Amino acid sequence: MKNSKDITTNKKEMSFSLAVLCMLLLAAIFIGGFGIYKINTQVVFLLAVVAAAIVGVINGFSLIEIDKFFLDGCKNVVMAAMILMSVGAVIGSWIVSGIVPTIIYYGLSILTPASFLLAGFFICCILSFFTGSSYSAISTLGVAFMGIGIGLNINPGITAGMIVSGSVFGDKLSPFSDSTNLAAAVSDANVFDHVRSMLYTTIPAMLISAVLYFIISMRYSASSLDLSIITGIKDALTANFNITPILLIIPAFTIFLAIKKVPPVTALISSALLGTLAAFVFQSGFYNFKTIVSAMGTGFSINTDIAEINKLLSRGGMLGMMGATALAFLAVGLGEILQKIGVLNVVLSKLNKVVRSKPAVVISTLFVSLIVTILCASQYIAIILTGQLMKNSFKEYKISRTVLSRTLEDGGTIFAYLVPWSTTGVFITGVLGVEVFAYAPYAFFCILCPIIAAVYAITGFAQFKENYDNEEKGEVEAPVAAN
Repeated sequence: MKNSKDITTNKKEMSFSLAVLCMLLLAAIFIGGFGIYKINTQVVFLLAVVAAAIVGVINGFSLIEIDKFFLDGCKNVVMAAMILMSVGAVIGSWIVSGIVPTIIYYGLSILTPASFLLAGFFICCILSFFTGSSYSAISTLGVAFMGIGIGLNINPGITAGMIVSGSVFGDKLSPFSDSTNLAAAVSDANVFDHVRSMLYTTIPAMLISAVLYFIISMRYSASSLDLSIITGIKDALTANFNITPILLIIPAFTIFLAIKKVPPVTALISSALLGTLAAFVFQSGFYNFKTIVSAMGTGFSINTDIAEINKLLSRGGMLGMMGATALAFLAVGLGEILQKIGVLNVVLSKLNKVVRSKPAVVISTLFVSLIVTILCASQYIAIILTGQLMKNSFKEYKISRTVLSRTLEDGGTIFAYLVPWSTTGVFITGVLGVEVFAYAPYAFFCILCPIIAAVYAITGFAQFKENYDNEEKGEVEAPVAAN
């Protein structure tokens, strides 16, 4: 039939000028929406989706195609949405069951202001390494650490920054982590060679972060602590919950499930159900059937004389994560549209062509990772797209693929924790109750990794060479200057 032409026949290659115009339009929407008018984040991203769609239509794509691009992006975030809702159910059930209050209670009894940040950082490092998941560490011990930090009168932004830094350590370095394996796969690198390469940036960043948390802790001496605050919090917890160490079995079991690589949603829902069961066993004297069961869906609410406790424990539930879920769909859908209509490929390919030195290859990879994370809101897209765009440059300058994989993590994985509208940033804000801009200055590990990577690129340290003509694809030479 003459009228049954393929709907894509009118689309053209995206011109550089139109791609730049699209980027400027999105920048104006983000700056105006977030910075000037303080518009709701979901609305800002909805406007950005409309703007990207208009650019796609101008370039010859049909609305049917653009709608498909958006829905394809949404499909990629379905699992993340399920995890977000499952985490909401866990938080609600763990609060009403007394699990979170118990961890806070004993944490306030054991930890001191001078030891809390450093101890919490290393605990999160260890937990995230063995589970391979920053989300597991943040949504379990992270929530409890926020309560302990409040009790110790420590700035919530500092506490959240410490939790994020420690949790990212494992998500970045653990061979069990999905981002670790993804970066290695995109770069065609052996995952264990990739991990060894990451040690060059990860270990220094971890050690420097530990020193900084220790220095900050010196500001919070025990002598300056108002013990009446801790006493008040502990009294409020015992007045509203049955505090018992038996409840700690459930978090331990959840960690066990994560280590055993039980699917995240299965592990989280199991933990939520166990939390609900524990609430009936230990908290039935405080709360009725409806309150306990509803905590998984609508969250938990408490009213004590301590405002901080009310804010920390009045949360959770699947409905409480709906805002974060909606933003995840909008942000990733926007990224898919920008990728499919050609905006990202045109702009980033142009950047790739101006790379003229080995240091510039690595630094450009970090920069591209940041741009993709800002526009696509996903660390996975940042790792995949940046790896595809920069792979040829690494080959051209004979820089090892393990340096590429390491840089994809130093940028693509890390930046997701510092961008407020990324799916990771949205998750952290929803779980810890602290905005990204509030904790980012104290997420030292996240700040240091890309900086160290850039310094290595400039100095030539740990810029391994690789002969891509060699049939032994995984061969990596000793560190040499990349000049």
